Amino acid sequence: MPYFATRDNCKIYYEEKGTGKPVVFIHGWSANRHYYKMQIPEFRKKYKVLSYDLRGHGDSERPETGLTIPNFARDLNELIEYKGYENVTLIGWSMGVHIIFDYIKQFGTENIDKLVLLDMTPKMITDDEWTYGVRGSYSLQEAVDFLSAIATNWDVIPEIFVPNSFANDPSFENEVAWVISQAKKNTVHVMVNMWLSLIRQDYRNLLPSINVPTLITYGTSKSLYGPECSEYMKDKIPNAKILPLNGGHSSHMQDYDTFNKAVFDFMG
Repeated sequence: MPYFATRDNCKIYYEEKGTGKPVVFIHGWSANRHYYKMQIPEFRKKYKVLSYDLRGHGDSERPETGLTIPNFARDLNELIEYKGYENVTLIGWSMGVHIIFDYIKQFGTENIDKLVLLDMTPKMITDDEWTYGVRGSYSLQEAVDFLSAIATNWDVIPEIFVPNSFANDPSFENEVAWVISQAKKNTVHVMVNMWLSLIRQDYRNLLPSINVPTLITYGTSKSLYGPECSEYMKDKIPNAKILPLNGGHSSHMQDYDTFNKAVFDFMG
């Protein structure tokens, strides 16, 4: 099995398939590389595709330390250097977008060709001057309450948040059940630490420095972040455009055909 050891000797599981321009898929909180199962078989026909499990997730090692967004960004940088990729396209969903943002914050955009950012906000917590966080009304107290729920009742938490990541569609009931089963495989200490790191981030000031072509997607139904958030990021990132998708927060899974074709056109 292909593992990569980080600088602090954390074993990261990855898979590399196909040939051509390098594309790295970065999954979200409580997820794993399989969340891109509707993308990888198609993308590998045209590109060199790397998917991996973030530390603490999937088949990667679950350490007690290093569970922060900045550290995940350093893992990504080390993996890209290890593989010798140049002019890579990064595709991130949800927390994966924050990992991309922190990667740029630390390492710049010199080795990035293009970015695809799936349904995320630069700042999750809302306040008096920021209303584009989770659902447009996610307070710090709500975030603390959710942390407490994760720590004390993780077995049922996926049954609550996963269905809210999909638009209502009976044809996706099996997919929702699969995502719930995947999320339940996670370890509480990883989920708590990563949610804590997520709610502390604010990348709004970073956006104008993103000087590579960027595609921003959001779900038009039951998305965690509305079109206003995507418009905000498009206005701040110099060379960005928006792709609405049918579905919710996981719209790359629900409207995968539209997503795949649009990203193919975007990447060239």
